[in-house]
Amino acid sequence: MVQNIILNAITSAEKDLGNILSNEYKELYKNIENERLQTIFSTLHSQFIFCFRAMNQRLPVTETSNRHYKADKSRNLLQAINISKKLEKELKGTIFSFEIESNYNQIFDECLKFLKNSGGSELPVGMKKVTLYYEIPIFSSTDNIELSTNLSKSARLKLIGEGSYAKVFKYKDEFYNKHFVLKRAKNNLSENELERFKREFEEMKKLNSPYILEVYSFNSQKNEYIMEYADFTLKAYVDKHNNNLDIQTRKNIGLQIIKAFKYILDKNILHRDISPNNILLKEYENGLLVVKISDFGLVKEPHSELTNDNTEIKGSFNDYSDLSKVGFKNYDKHHEIFALTRILFFVVTGKINNEGIKCPFLDKGTSGNIEERYKTLDELEKAFLDYCNQCNKQN
Repeated sequence: MVQNIILNAITSAEKDLGNILSNEYKELYKNIENERLQTIFSTLHSQFIFCFRAMNQRLPVTETSNRHYKADKSRNLLQAINISKKLEKELKGTIFSFEIESNYNQIFDECLKFLKNSGGSELPVGMKKVTLYYEIPIFSSTDNIELSTNLSKSARLKLIGEGSYAKVFKYKDEFYNKHFVLKRAKNNLSENELERFKREFEEMKKLNSPYILEVYSFNSQKNEYIMEYADFTLKAYVDKHNNNLDIQTRKNIGLQIIKAFKYILDKNILHRDISPNNILLKEYENGLLVVKISDFGLVKEPHSELTNDNTEIKGSFNDYSDLSKVGFKNYDKHHEIFALTRILFFVVTGKINNEGIKCPFLDKGTSGNIEERYKTLDELEKAFLDYCNQCNKQN
C-alpha cells in the first residue's frame, strides 16, 4: 500500500511538470534514493531559480515601483510551489519523506498570498529580493520515525553508518529517554537481498545473549527494523584508546568476544562477517564495557536457501586465501576461527594489518595449513589468555 502511495505521488508530480523535467540541479539531490524523485526535485529547483531570478528584477518593492510580475512567471511559480507542497504532504511518513528548506517554505507561503494563475500578479510592497540557492538544496530528506509509544510524535533520525545494503540511523525516544538504532534497507535491493535483510532480523531476534545486539521490531512496509544502541564499534574504541588501554581491559573485551561466538556456534550458526566494525561496545557507568555482536546479514545456517551458491567472498577479516579456493558457500568453523584470531590480535595490539608480523598466537590461528589452526574456541581462548599474559610480562 505504501509503495503504491509513493509511486502515485511521484507519477503525479511528473505528469504535473510535463515536458519541463530537468536534471540541471540533480547533483544537489544525489542522496535521495530514487532517481525519478531526484529529477523532480531538480526540475522544481530549476523552476524556482528561473522564476525568482525574474522576480528579483522587480524587488525590493516600494509604493512607486513597477509591481507587475508577468503572467507566465507567476503561473509557473505558483505551479512549482503547489507541486512541492502536494508532494511533501503525500510522501510524509514514507521512506521518501522530505521537508522544504525553512527560508524557502516561508517565501512559498508569502507567494501563495498574491500569485495568480492568469493575468500576472502584483508583488506586495516591502517584499525583499529572494536569495537564490545555486549550491544549496531546497528539499531535504527528513528521515523521521514515528514513535510507537505516541503515534502523534516522531523522532529525527541521524545517519551514523551506511553499507552496501542498508543505512543505519540513531534516534532518541523521549518516552524511554534513551537512544535506539534504526536499520533501513536501501531501495535498490533485489527480492533475495530484501529477504536476507529480513532474515538477519529474524536470526538476531531468536538469539538471547547479553553479547548479541538486541533487535525489537520489523517494519515490512518500510523494510527497516529497530535495535539496541551501542556506544562504539570495536574499531572506533580501540583506535581512540589504544595508547592507554591496559591489558586487563583488552583481555576482558577479548573474552567477551569469545563467549559471544561460543554461544553463536552452539546455535549451529556461522557469522561469516566478523570484523572490528561489526563488533560493538556498550559503555556503562564506571567504564564497564559489554561486547555486542551485530550484522548477521551474511550468517550461514544449515540447509538455508539464502546461503549464496556463488564464491563471492565478503567480510574484511575473512580467510580470502582458502575461501577463494573452496567458495564462500563452504565457509566453515575454521574460517570463523581465522577471523576471530585476527580480531583478538587487534584487541591486544590495535593492529589490523598483520602482514609481516611474527606472533605465535596469530600465526597458529591464521595458518595457511588449516590442520595447524586452533580446533575449538576453548583452545583459542586458552591461547589468547597465554598471549595476554605474555604481553603483560613484557610491559
